[in-house]
Amino acid sequence: MDNFYGLHEIQSDHRDFVGEPAFYLSQLLHQGHPVLPGFVVTDQLFWEFLETINWLEPRFVDFPELSLYFDINQPRQLQIIAQHLCQQMMDSHLPPSSSQPIQDSIDKLKTSALIFYPSLNTPHHLKTSGLFDSVIGWAHTQKALVGLKQAYCEFFRAKSLLYWQRYKIELQNLRPVVLVQPLQSAIASGFVEIRPNCWEINSTWGLEFSLLWGESHADIYLIQPQTGMIQQQKLGSKTIIYNLKSAPDQSTKYPISQKQFGIKNPQLPIHATWISEHQQGFSLNRENLQKLINIIQKIIQFNPAITRLDWRLLQQPQDREPQFYIVGAKCAKIPLSSPSIKSDYSTHQQHFQGLALASGKSKGTAYILTETQPIPSQLPENTVLVVPAITWNYLPLLKQTVAIVAEKGGMTSHGAIVARELGIPAVCGIMNATIKIKTGESIFVDGNYGEVYVIKPEHLVDQRVLKWSFQEQKPIKIPTYINSTPLMVNISQSSSIQRLHSLPLPIDGVGLFRSELIALEILKRSEYPTINSWISQEIGDKSYDFNKWILHQKQQKFIQEMAELIDQMAKILSPRPVYYRALDLREIEQSVSGFNYFYPLVDYRESQNRKLSSENSINRGTFPVSDSPSLERLVLFDLEIKILLKVYELGDKNIHLILPFIRSVEEFTIYKNRIEASQLSHYPEFQVWIMAEVPSILFLLPDYLKAGVQGISIGTNDLTKLLFGIDRNQMQVFPGLYESNPAFKKAIKQLIEIAKTANIPCSICGDAPALYPELIEDLVRWGITSISVNLDAIESTYMAIAKSEKQISLETSRHHL
Repeated sequence: MDNFYGLHEIQSDHRDFVGEPAFYLSQLLHQGHPVLPGFVVTDQLFWEFLETINWLEPRFVDFPELSLYFDINQPRQLQIIAQHLCQQMMDSHLPPSSSQPIQDSIDKLKTSALIFYPSLNTPHHLKTSGLFDSVIGWAHTQKALVGLKQAYCEFFRAKSLLYWQRYKIELQNLRPVVLVQPLQSAIASGFVEIRPNCWEINSTWGLEFSLLWGESHADIYLIQPQTGMIQQQKLGSKTIIYNLKSAPDQSTKYPISQKQFGIKNPQLPIHATWISEHQQGFSLNRENLQKLINIIQKIIQFNPAITRLDWRLLQQPQDREPQFYIVGAKCAKIPLSSPSIKSDYSTHQQHFQGLALASGKSKGTAYILTETQPIPSQLPENTVLVVPAITWNYLPLLKQTVAIVAEKGGMTSHGAIVARELGIPAVCGIMNATIKIKTGESIFVDGNYGEVYVIKPEHLVDQRVLKWSFQEQKPIKIPTYINSTPLMVNISQSSSIQRLHSLPLPIDGVGLFRSELIALEILKRSEYPTINSWISQEIGDKSYDFNKWILHQKQQKFIQEMAELIDQMAKILSPRPVYYRALDLREIEQSVSGFNYFYPLVDYRESQNRKLSSENSINRGTFPVSDSPSLERLVLFDLEIKILLKVYELGDKNIHLILPFIRSVEEFTIYKNRIEASQLSHYPEFQVWIMAEVPSILFLLPDYLKAGVQGISIGTNDLTKLLFGIDRNQMQVFPGLYESNPAFKKAIKQLIEIAKTANIPCSICGDAPALYPELIEDLVRWGITSISVNLDAIESTYMAIAKSEKQISLETSRHHL
């Protein structure tokens, strides 16, 4: 057996003496994956080295044939033994025969610096992860020999000796090996935790040492394994960048805290610098992240046992563009496909993988509701609601649940939005969930990773499931400076109004008040009978008849209850603005199979004709009939005018109106004329905006402004849906998939620029800024006047705005200089 093996030389029968880290990398290299080259030093050289040492202290005379014994309750004694052992190893010389092979191996790497990874190849299968630290050093022969001895010292540090004695491991049974790889400056680096249900990519700028030494928090990307799509991403707190020195005497601007036995820190080949302004964002852009995901997919396809990959993004001389290289790999002891290594919860608990809609974790009792079942007015305590899709019919029930599971859905569906606002975990995309899960079963829902477990009564939730999640992180530290770009919130639940008192940082108003969701709560609280019995026969208890409020005897109650909620919110925020969006009932109309809700003003025959003539357009998610609003819609709108007028009479002058889904200037004019005919026109503070969510507004916005539009709010959810012809309620709509598309960005930029030219405000209130935070810098750069997000995204959006403004300010200053 040789002492040195290049990764490319390792064969399948070499596993027992090269160690698993080197063996796994060699297998990936043979398969054609981008693995950083290197070589492994076997345990044979280690034992040859120990045999040549002339141990000076009596206690080491028979070392390592006789194990060292010490009192584990005396840490000082342990430290002294470890220090003496390591010092004598550093003072001794490696066998002369090793110098030339080491130099030859280094020459093949063509590098100026090396990193040494000590590990054990032992029949004990010891769990030594984290026990040994890597060692870094220059690639010159003599310094490389020092680095190798430092790696050997890792096996005799105090913590290692304590480990060997505690587990009664004889020193002579240890089989230490060292993997050696080139160390080069990196653009970014990190690791990937591979799980069957989620890939968690951790990334930072430069070399990975800031993560290993706990000086930075990584950027995190959660990837759905089956599709390779991004489920969530979180910007880390990165302060230090480590990279290779250009010369041994190059100074470092930041003191390096890591210690290596037998060497002073200034002699290390790396230097540290503070992170610059342009590196405040994500360390992997969209293109590089996709490249890394593709590499992971190819590796896992043929290596399902891999549980972790370490990587670096390098600019090699032979590469025209930066390339990813795998620098480490860990595997399960036996293939993941084998039933014998399934986790406890997978053997005793049924497991489903879906799409994470709302983060958080919760355990409760399943309650199945299908389209054929009546909707109860009250759910049992600790309920996990399992439904075909989170439609409007089920939204009033969400407050009574601890989690929700759906067979279909999407990140920007109203159900997902409400779940995130309420703070309950939500998962969709689990086929036949209403069949596979039974009412009364105990289930655990992980909204961070899109997992659902059916727990058998005799088994508890596996503790490994209750691992780190985004919601469990410490709150982001808010800087003392104030952002220039206003940050507002979206409100769709009455319970969220009280939360405005206790937000983690001050907000600049409510950018979107979803009136139809608040109105649903009022309807749910009502005990009024359905107006037409035949509607009950067709729709059952799932109908929420907005039209009941059109009847004269019901109008005052509707006006009073809505006005009270708005007044409460307006007074909390005053003088900050609140933008009330008029009732947007398009999806409610679809949820009752094409029936229009406004029956009291039209007879049954006319409603049936309307149903037949507009059935196709309704199924496509658009309004039926012409561009003009129906008489029924106008009657409801008149009620909303009375609500807003009531609020102004209560003294709230900070309420403004947004009209949803306006498709033509003529349609806007009809609404505007009704406003001007009301007493609202007597209040100069009152403003009328429109939602910019129909693509026709891209071409007609100047005409809308001439007609009297005073501001626009970009609704990215519907705008994305209509630009690309997709369904916002389907799970295929992943964050970033369309929001990074040039067509989407061009549309947003055009709307902002036209509004800026016309000197009117342009806000954005869809989910895109929260789900795709890289968009925020573009929004700020283009001149967005405010950004409105859900309550769960306030802190992250605030920080993203702050970083964007600092970056733009820095660029402007440099330009002037």
